[in-house]
Amino acid sequence: MPTAIVTGCSRPTGFGQLTAKTLARAGFDVFATMRRASERRVELDSWAMEQDLSLTVLEHDVLDPTQNRNVVKEVKSITGRVDVLVNNVGMSSFGALETLHSHHIHQVMETNFYSAADMTRAVLPVMRTQEYGRVIFVSSMAGVTGIPGESIYCASKFALEGMAESLAMEMARFGVSVSTIRPAFFNTGMSMHNTDASTFFYRGTPYDAFNDQVVTSTSEGEIAGENPQLVADTILEAATAGHPKLRYEPGIAAPEILAGRKAMNDEEWRAFVMSELGMSDLLKPEEAGVPA
Repeated sequence: MPTAIVTGCSRPTGFGQLTAKTLARAGFDVFATMRRASERRVELDSWAMEQDLSLTVLEHDVLDPTQNRNVVKEVKSITGRVDVLVNNVGMSSFGALETLHSHHIHQVMETNFYSAADMTRAVLPVMRTQEYGRVIFVSSMAGVTGIPGESIYCASKFALEGMAESLAMEMARFGVSVSTIRPAFFNTGMSMHNTDASTFFYRGTPYDAFNDQVVTSTSEGEIAGENPQLVADTILEAATAGHPKLRYEPGIAAPEILAGRKAMNDEEWRAFVMSELGMSDLLKPEEAGVPA
């Protein structure tokens, strides 16, 4: 039975928990990790018991390097190997760069990028020694194109994309494949779940209306988004394919966004994105302070 570790499995509608269930149904011995497991694990434990599937919930804070290594050590001690790592943990970010709290910038990069880098470093020695493994990063189309008002979120996902592409070349000779999953708009509840704008950005700035529009348009896009099970199914594909791809774009919107970005120059794309977000007027410079 192949073994998989999936991080960030606390929310029933999130990619992590859906992926853990999908891999378990496919015959994987799944270890689903989450913070505050004692508060959040009941539903997932009950599901695994009812389905009679091999799914174990582990307490795990991916921001703690010691816990990352302890989780890998525990899984290997139980199963003898680690075949798949799904780096799913992530948090959202909204707000014009100038207005963001410094601590929020650090938190986003630590959660979305540094934790995935460290968790991967923890598992690579096992995969390299067993000469097999799949490392899967849940990235985003925000790692393909910039989004106004989400500069730090995009930065974290662009960083994942660059690391994954480099890592794929480093690890191929050891039988370890690397893939990124790049969703667009999916109704996971992530933005509404962990978004308190007051912890993201300052108010009382010239960006207030802009920031409010970013929060509104992003939340509306998520609510109208596709079924997140499509992402879990794509992760299963990356975990089981004979020759997994480096990049996957699940659903309908992500391939359309990718095609649109490739077809347009920078100016055309900027106008398109701002129009889609209801911000076309913000492309016009303010009259005051603009040289003649």
